Amino acid sequence: MATGERVPTVRQRRIAADLRRLREAKGLSAEQVVSKLPDLLNLPKLSRYENARSAVKPETLGALLDLYGCDEGLREVLLEIAQQKDQRGWWKGYSDTINPTYTDLISLEAQAVEIKSFELAFIPGLLQTPDYAAAIIGKLSNVTTGVDAMVDVRIARQRVLTRLENPVKLCAVIHESALAISAGEGVMREQLNRLTKMARLANVQIQVMPASARPNPGLNGAYCLLEFPQRALDIVLTSGMVRSSWVEDPTEVDIYRGAFHEIMAAALDVDASLDFITQKRDELT
Repeated sequence: MATGERVPTVRQRRIAADLRRLREAKGLSAEQVVSKLPDLLNLPKLSRYENARSAVKPETLGALLDLYGCDEGLREVLLEIAQQKDQRGWWKGYSDTINPTYTDLISLEAQAVEIKSFELAFIPGLLQTPDYAAAIIGKLSNVTTGVDAMVDVRIARQRVLTRLENPVKLCAVIHESALAISAGEGVMREQLNRLTKMARLANVQIQVMPASARPNPGLNGAYCLLEFPQRALDIVLTSGMVRSSWVEDPTEVDIYRGAFHEIMAAALDVDASLDFITQKRDELT
């Protein structure tokens, strides 16, 4: 990708994949599509749309979906994505610090109505203190420069939980091991204290998965499910050592959704979790 060329968002990649799939299912070549919509398209444009190198305008997308005989449900979802305004907000200034997947996450968090997060080893980013974030980022990234900027981004993300209009609902399940990590003198006590405060917000639900919990889907690894007003737009971010990956297929997203309910059921309830966190905090004197 050329220097300065914009990296497509996960939503643009979804539109591109569906456009290509729908065209092929209809048995149309790119040349045939362009010949049927000469006022809207040429071959280079269609190629850019199908490869997520350009964002397709809603009117052009609508014409393509009509041509392909797209079903109404998918049509509504894709047009909703295309009509969304550019969500690259305050984080644009950190483009040299954060990768495209993280940029997508921040943008989608800002649009979500509910976030379901399961963490095995770390406190969820939306609940971290600056000192904890700095300690974790420094260790995981193995860097000494740019940490402050990355911490600034992580803390700024947390505004979605406390904004005055439609704050995001967060359901976080945190494994007990994440509460015991050594992040530096005084850092973990401050972090646990923050969890006790955040747990009292009406839109934040925190549960602890004890080490003694029965086997459950959480043992497969950490992930984050972002839910939107249109269920077909829901998306999952899975965590990996080298990279994180998006899961967009609605059937697969529903599997993660069902797994999260099992994870919640295996964890301590909200009140017992708060007691557990409070006890862990008080032990760090």
